[in-house]
Amino acid sequence: MTPDQLRDAVVALGQKPFVAKQLAQWLYEKRETDPGKMSNLPAALREKLAAQPLLTSRVIEADDSGEGTTKLAIRLHDGPIIECVLMREENEDGSARLTACISTQAGCAMGCTFCASGMLGLKRNLTAGEILEQFYHIDALLKKDGLSWLTNVVVMGMGEPLHNFDNLMQALTILNADWGFKFGARRITVSTVGLPDKIRELAKQGMQFNLAISLHATSDKQRTKLIPTNVATGLANIIEAAADYFSETKREVTFEYTLVGGENDSAADARRLAELLRGFPRANVNLIPMNPVEGSGLIAPTTQAVEEFTRILKQAGVNVHVRKKRGRAVQAACGQLRLRLEQQF
Repeated sequence: MTPDQLRDAVVALGQKPFVAKQLAQWLYEKRETDPGKMSNLPAALREKLAAQPLLTSRVIEADDSGEGTTKLAIRLHDGPIIECVLMREENEDGSARLTACISTQAGCAMGCTFCASGMLGLKRNLTAGEILEQFYHIDALLKKDGLSWLTNVVVMGMGEPLHNFDNLMQALTILNADWGFKFGARRITVSTVGLPDKIRELAKQGMQFNLAISLHATSDKQRTKLIPTNVATGLANIIEAAADYFSETKREVTFEYTLVGGENDSAADARRLAELLRGFPRANVNLIPMNPVEGSGLIAPTTQAVEEFTRILKQAGVNVHVRKKRGRAVQAACGQLRLRLEQQF
């Protein structure tokens, strides 16, 4: 809830309006969900808050890769399962880099052929509260490990974030606000399959999020094969919207490119990608060697193909990074853990 919504809620429970600020400090700044520990709240309010859990979801499985990545499967109150991920890394200066990857939908309607998130279709959007609850579950992991609060957030889990725009913006506003989690917008990355109108709407929000666009192809024919919804958008429109986003926000745009063996990982693909992004201001390319998804019929690229693709992009002056393979032991592809658990029931 926003401050105004919290104020209305506590007044409806018979409390003074100023109590809302105290409650917000407990919920957001201190990330406390046990009303019994909210010591400066009136006893009557604590009793009412304790009558039902403040978190509506629960962790049903936590898979640890042994290399710093923990994936949580979370069951929502009405049954669907979502995923979120905690990635623990070390920066060059030795400081901890703690990144949360969160979901915005239960399932996904985009139908990307290399992704497990949409294999069971879209069940529903998450509420703003359900998006934020993932942070409480991840915070519990951090506390267990004796680690401090997160340094980065990527909205890159299950679902298409811009397909759930209003709830996403309410959650990110609370995450960013001084009265909320106080998490800097420049440390938040919103990832999208590429919805041009929504990209432009995001740019108008006045918040300096980083933007990541799942490109994954160098022609519309190729992209529509991998991402069926591309038929309604097209590469040129997506890249134009990305340029508009940069123009409005001056924030970095990253183009995600999942390398699929024999599909989009050739030297010719690399040259077309470099040409496609020629002249784009401050663009980064993040190459992601595909994690195999059972039933997709797609395969991972060879090490040689990844290295050659990278070499060609660098030679063309493209700022490129290859994402380190992490968590294959925990079914690292988006939605794989959730897919397995859903199929058990």
